[in-house]
Amino acid sequence: MSSGSMGGLKSRKEIVSILKDLKSEMGSLFGVTQLGLFTPPIPGETGVCAIVAFSGDRDILDMASLSRFIEGKVGQRLRIISLMGLRDELKPCILQAEEVTQDDLLIFQREIICSISDIERFCRGMRYEEFIDDEKTCQAVLSLIISIGLFSRCLSDGHMQKYPAVPWHALTALPDMISPCYGTDLRLIWNLVERRLPSIRRSLEALAGMKSTEAQQKRRFF
Repeated sequence: MSSGSMGGLKSRKEIVSILKDLKSEMGSLFGVTQLGLFTPPIPGETGVCAIVAFSGDRDILDMASLSRFIEGKVGQRLRIISLMGLRDELKPCILQAEEVTQDDLLIFQREIICSISDIERFCRGMRYEEFIDDEKTCQAVLSLIISIGLFSRCLSDGHMQKYPAVPWHALTALPDMISPCYGTDLRLIWNLVERRLPSIRRSLEALAGMKSTEAQQKRRFF
């Protein structure tokens, strides 16, 4: 008996069968031109994801609507990744099903460093009073802090354990500390920017680098 018939998560084969039958409808409703499935290469992510190409006249709301459409038809949520937005470094493991290596995942470590460097650059020469009065800088810093947390979640537990000097688990919780609904303590944000981020960046810069990979021919579409 299949997992789908038991009421649990559907198998990859079942999902492909459902989406194949809906491909024409998804094209007319949401501008889908290519559609495929892949297993997430990122540590901690499970299940099946969809990789999608859209026609040039579509926007992010079409992508969001497609996500809800697929969820309703398949009976479970699939992460939707746009082909045009796919990182070059991850194309081989997603489009070619090549094995992802630890070096490949270090792109996220490099992104954390870049995000911290951007925060330092945006806030250079500022005082707290100037920071909280500068809405653009505040929003940019909050967005980058969320990115730091999300990038940290992409690294494996083994990698985090190997470098305990970096407060990995605290970094992974950062996105949950910023709340557009309830409000965010900008004094805590500023203290992080001034007192902690520079030393975290230096610790990260002392770790191993990353290996870049060339994009290869696209496959995996049905």
